[in-house]
Amino acid sequence: MKPLRPDLNGTGPSLRLVQWNIERGLELDDIKLLMTDKKAFLAKVHSEVATGKDIKKPTDDELSKQMDSLQSADVIILNELDWGMKRTNYQAVVKELADTLKMNWAYGVEFVEVDPKVLGTQSFSNVKNETERKELEQLFSVDKNLVLGLHGTAILSRYPLRDVKLVPFKHQAYDWYSAEKKYGAIEAGKRKGASLLFGEEIVREVRRGGRTNLIATLDIPDLPEQRVTLIATHLENRTTPKGRIEQAEELLDMIRPISNPLVVAGDMNTTGMDGSVLNIKSAVVKKLNSPTFWATQGVKYATGVGFVMDAVTFTFKSTKFQSDPTASGVPLLAPNPEEPFFDQLEKYRFDDGTRLDFRGDEELSVNHRDGTLGNSNERASKGFVTTFSLPRTLGAKGKFKLDWIFVKAYLKEDSASPDSYRFAPGFARTLDDANEALAEPLSDHAAISVDLPLVQPALLGTKK
Repeated sequence: MKPLRPDLNGTGPSLRLVQWNIERGLELDDIKLLMTDKKAFLAKVHSEVATGKDIKKPTDDELSKQMDSLQSADVIILNELDWGMKRTNYQAVVKELADTLKMNWAYGVEFVEVDPKVLGTQSFSNVKNETERKELEQLFSVDKNLVLGLHGTAILSRYPLRDVKLVPFKHQAYDWYSAEKKYGAIEAGKRKGASLLFGEEIVREVRRGGRTNLIATLDIPDLPEQRVTLIATHLENRTTPKGRIEQAEELLDMIRPISNPLVVAGDMNTTGMDGSVLNIKSAVVKKLNSPTFWATQGVKYATGVGFVMDAVTFTFKSTKFQSDPTASGVPLLAPNPEEPFFDQLEKYRFDDGTRLDFRGDEELSVNHRDGTLGNSNERASKGFVTTFSLPRTLGAKGKFKLDWIFVKAYLKEDSASPDSYRFAPGFARTLDDANEALAEPLSDHAAISVDLPLVQPALLGTKK
């Protein structure tokens, strides 16, 4: 299929890019419907409201605009895709989606899941109630002829993909194999009750691998260099903000010599807090110590999703920087732990003198808001439109801006220089209504999109 090169905003033919963490592909059928059949998806939304299954519904107009952004994308960067996992019916999620959309694709394995509960070797002998034990054995049984245990990142493109490579971070801020096994051994020695031991086994996630970058080149004849570099990344959540800064430094050092336009996109996990795992797991296990809970209510987490872990991991003492991790903090009184991450990116310069585009122009915004990174990531009245949310049993719903698109085009120090808006980001959207239109959200993350004009647009801002 040829690139669509949409022009929905008057900036000329563009490369529309979407980034989405699709939560393993648990809702793959509805994701495919969303991205291919507007009429059928809207009908399903209306049907759920009519039958009382879902009481909320975005307006058809806004939902239609968001589906247009998805369906007209020429490049889609995806995080958290399964291949051969029971929780997603052993499907090759990337291949299923790429075949449906008739797009080229590349897939990079981030982790190989080797936990006994994923491989079907988990023992439940410590659960004495026979009925509960049989329910759990059934819940965790797998087809060993189909299970592969792969989990990773993907790029889908209507342009040909070449020079594809997977570059794992040298700095792995968390060891998903040794640390998880070590934690399990420590906790097993501490816990005496079968329920607590079982809870620890569920929370444990033993994996081989680590965070990585999937890199590819697109051939774009419209641009002077006739190519664009894509970097699909995923930074660590089980670490401190400093751990993510170290990964970002490594990535920036790697891409510094690249002289053609470039896009870095992915789940950056900019939570603003220490996501270290030991104290978090202890809290989860103490709270969820009933095998009956997992057998009857915890199916999604029990099959690897990690909802409860996320609920504890992303609990903040303060919500000040949840929606705007780029904001300036007040040293000692109210520091922003993620501020150094964004300072690092804004000050960074490539070898050719270009920089990542941090501009925010009102006339290049879908909602007429300016501000830092507003051209590439949709801003809200305060901060950004958030991309990740989770319900809580106590307190307000947590909302965070974790997913980002960063663009290098032709911008140097003078934002009014010739070609400074060619391939520069504009009209960024957060597709939260599309993600939450059905009773069951399509993912715990919303997709985000941006338009990258292939020629210098007539409509452009003048602000630095």
